[in-house]
Amino acid sequence: MKKSADSEDTAASHSLAAYLHSHLTAASAGERLFEQAAKSWRDTSRAGEVGRLAAEVSEDKRALEEICEQLHSSMPAYKKPLAWAGAQVAALDPLNPLHSIEGAKGQLELESLISAVTGKLLLWKTLQVLSSEDKRIDPERMEQLSSRAAAQILTLETLLLDTCRTRLAPAPKP
Repeated sequence: MKKSADSEDTAASHSLAAYLHSHLTAASAGERLFEQAAKSWRDTSRAGEVGRLAAEVSEDKRALEEICEQLHSSMPAYKKPLAWAGAQVAALDPLNPLHSIEGAKGQLELESLISAVTGKLLLWKTLQVLSSEDKRIDPERMEQLSSRAAAQILTLETLLLDTCRTRLAPAPKP
């Protein structure tokens, strides 16, 4: 039995909506993780960088919400409590509950932020590919968001590598 083009379009539309909703849920959690990281780094020379990243991540979440509205794929009411719960768990910062930039916990926190932004970068790239067939998606906007995510990853990697010795290297012997 062959599927009609309409049923395939509907299935694809539902799949895209589910994909976007998953990223919205992750964006809520990511926003909280970056807020917590900004608190952890606030008394350091890197506070400005991490604070800027937290602000950009919030802007990116708003951009995703706008894209969902344009695609008529806003988060349904029944999924909003899940996104809220995920954000609350992220606010507890399970990888770094004491908000320390020291030791393994600080290293793992930065690695988790890099992973989160990598997922976001892949979202923007996926939407850019889809923009060739879905004219509601602005390919230039997806390129801008992709470029910003790539820059965020580079900033986080630089921060991680510039500071890893203070977290993980053994103290020099006298």
